[in-house]
Amino acid sequence: MDDYDSARVYLAKWAASAQRDSERSAPRDSALRRPRLHGPIGGREEETTVGWFEVVDTETPFFSHTRTTPMSAEEWTTFFDETGRFMLTEAEVRERIFRGGIEHDIRIEVWKFLLGVYPWNSSLEEREQVRKMKIEEYFSIKRKWFENSEVQSTPEFQDQKHRIATTGFSFCVPLYRTSADKDVHRTDRSISFFAGEDLPNPDPQAQFGTNTNLELLKDVLLTYNFYNTDLGYVQGMSDLLAPVFAVMGDEVMAFWAFVGYMDRMKSNFYTDQSGMHRQLTILDQLIRLMDPRLYAHLERTESFNLFFCFRWLLIWFKREFVWDDIMRLWEVLWSDHLTSEFHLFVALAILDKHRDVIMDHLTQFDEILKYVNDLSHTIDLEETLQRAEILYLQFGRRVEAVDNRRAELDEELSKRAVWTDEVKRKAVEEEKGKLPVIAEGLRGLLGKEEADKGKKPEMVERE
Repeated sequence: MDDYDSARVYLAKWAASAQRDSERSAPRDSALRRPRLHGPIGGREEETTVGWFEVVDTETPFFSHTRTTPMSAEEWTTFFDETGRFMLTEAEVRERIFRGGIEHDIRIEVWKFLLGVYPWNSSLEEREQVRKMKIEEYFSIKRKWFENSEVQSTPEFQDQKHRIATTGFSFCVPLYRTSADKDVHRTDRSISFFAGEDLPNPDPQAQFGTNTNLELLKDVLLTYNFYNTDLGYVQGMSDLLAPVFAVMGDEVMAFWAFVGYMDRMKSNFYTDQSGMHRQLTILDQLIRLMDPRLYAHLERTESFNLFFCFRWLLIWFKREFVWDDIMRLWEVLWSDHLTSEFHLFVALAILDKHRDVIMDHLTQFDEILKYVNDLSHTIDLEETLQRAEILYLQFGRRVEAVDNRRAELDEELSKRAVWTDEVKRKAVEEEKGKLPVIAEGLRGLLGKEEADKGKKPEMVERE
């Protein structure tokens, strides 16, 4: 960017700061209690570069978030009977976690349920058996490389070990160090769990020391390479493992919790990037439906590929929020309460928060990229989660309104008086053509029951 471009980014940051100051003087969630609805909802028709949007709803319902305080250890213990089984349903527990997150002292136990280490219907005795089996299974996998000098000497193993120890993160975090830096050894070194350098580094060329936890983190990643031989180690995995390892504090439980996390995240690391492409496509569709004006601006600035959101989705905002907040965010996302892809609404919430600044001050792709990257560690998590929940509810209402209007128009077209009258038929077909298209991936963001409402009966039956 030249100096003029840099000045625009500076002005954008100043405008965002002024907006924050203004919001601080108002009740904390006043803006959220009167959420803006951009696009076809709201009783008017707008013309944008993405086309005409019909009025599909004239009665915008009131939405509010359900955020509350984190779950405490005292509350957690009330969920179990004398055998250690849940007295609440899994859905009820997940909803509670979604609404407030978890106090740190019980994360070590709650995360084991969220990440699939323990079955939700297990008793205390059964969980102890699971724990013992997990220990045995982990070291059985680890021995495949740890006690096998022949395996360790293979080019494949050396390549994976080198990638874990030396692979940089510059491909998706351009403002961070280059690929010559150490991926694992840069992992959250400001956190006390990883901060020490009391051990000599096994890499003779390393310019920094290491510690037991960092070395065990490497072991977990290497063992995962033998657990999931199709995927292996890919850049960014250490970012996902670090908070999990710090919470578990134990190599074995950290591994199995990481396995559960990777079961949902592995498509992010496919070499063909199909998983990332799918998510960026759905986010693109989501922005287009929920905020066509912002979408049009992103098109004008050649930002509609959403590259500036890439690292958000790749490692679930790991670089965007401070350490304590990222743990709270992840457990909310793992709850799968509203949708298993709530992270897309978190992304939408961040964009919604900054939409006016982006549209008023940023006119180039590089400006938007720099502005968004510089949001790192400045985003208010609680406000973002409140906004994301409300946006999800607005999204559901919008999809419902589009489906209802489409059904009404289909009914009109089925009437003899309409389909035999060319003028009337064309008018109805034209109105129907203006309705937003709810693609399958976009509809999939809703719960299955809600998503099925908009499908044709034969589609639901086939499933």
